[in-house]
Amino acid sequence: LCAFAFVSAASAADTLSVVKVDQCTDGSTKNVKEVRMTHCESLPCNVKLADKPRFEVDFVAERDSDVMRLKVQGQIGQLKPENFPGFKSDACSNMGVECPLVAGKQYTAKSQLTMSPTFPPTQAKAIYFDVFFIICRLGF
Repeated sequence: LCAFAFVSAASAADTLSVVKVDQCTDGSTKNVKEVRMTHCESLPCNVKLADKPRFEVDFVAERDSDVMRLKVQGQIGQLKPENFPGFKSDACSNMGVECPLVAGKQYTAKSQLTMSPTFPPTQAKAIYFDVFFIICRLGF
């Protein structure tokens, strides 16, 4: 499992903070150039249910593709991770990524998460292609 490591502190909740991507030994994170997130003053990011954290992921397309999906999942205890409710994973339609992707070109996916008062405290993960990254712990 590859995790993000915090690089710079946020001065305000709406400030995007750079989060360092730890390189996986299998090379699967080599195309992720930078990740930025709000509501993140230290790792794991503690996000309150009233927050609407934004994040941006800069990446280089590994190959030409008509689609790009980024998923966010939550995991409660040892249960199987589930998709984040209401998160739209199509980066081309919902995150400002210009598709089709061209191999070698850099893109930025931008999105926001909406918390629900019914969410239990959990750990959320962003999935870039088939790789999991720990982004934040959702709290109350």
